[in-house]
Amino acid sequence: MQVALQKAEVLIEAAKFIKQFEGKIIVIKYGGNAMESQPLKDSVFEDISVLVQLGLQIVIIHGGGPRIDEELQEQGIKKQFIHGLRVTDDATIKIVTRVLADVNQECVEGLAKIGVRAQDCTKGTLVTKVKSSELGHVGDIVEVGTRLLLKTLAYGVIPVVSSLGEDYKGQLNNINADTAATKIAVALKAEKLTILTDVDNVLDSNHQRVPHLNIKQTEEWIAAGTIVGGMIPKVRACAEAAAHGVEKAHLLNGTIPRALLLEIYTDEGIGTEIVK
Repeated sequence: MQVALQKAEVLIEAAKFIKQFEGKIIVIKYGGNAMESQPLKDSVFEDISVLVQLGLQIVIIHGGGPRIDEELQEQGIKKQFIHGLRVTDDATIKIVTRVLADVNQECVEGLAKIGVRAQDCTKGTLVTKVKSSELGHVGDIVEVGTRLLLKTLAYGVIPVVSSLGEDYKGQLNNINADTAATKIAVALKAEKLTILTDVDNVLDSNHQRVPHLNIKQTEEWIAAGTIVGGMIPKVRACAEAAAHGVEKAHLLNGTIPRALLLEIYTDEGIGTEIVK
């Protein structure tokens, strides 16, 4: 009898832990190798299916960098970057728009195959202005249209948003996907922002994973050269989210199977969590 009671207590505590996120909004930036490998795609979509069944409200934001690069190469267009942002001329924005539409459709159809309803909610969600003339059709987000996202969530459907915005004249602009995910998470007052990466998150000087950082520490580590390269904008995106009301922001290696579930439903997690 005592053993049975102990098991029951464990189940009760587990249920409480699982239900703490019920009804909460979780914004997931989907990209990198998790988008290119079919087994990893399946793993991410299955994790999302479980999260939905556990009562979480999921919003997906995606980019499509590697596929855009491939398409540009096929078309004989040289890719250019300035401060990590893709120079997007008239020809490039057409390719970006087409590739992102394909990726979005893949997400919607991939989730549908495992019984999860999803919908493209790109149009009208991100209002932008041109960042600079030298970058071309690259946008700064000036407004996030949350009405469609919240309405879609209310119907039990996952909004899937491409990293693409329009200005007030209807001109399309390319947006950094990490930035888009951050702005959407803040606008929705999300509980969590999770940015899927291709690497083992933030590592210390001994190359060990750092499970937790606060905003002040992120800038200290960047200044010290511990956080470098492509990890800097991702860390800063998470720090911005944490600074503007998102409870927790995670950098997560999307190449690890069941990464989303392990990060959200274990005490230690497997990524780097950035908090205010």
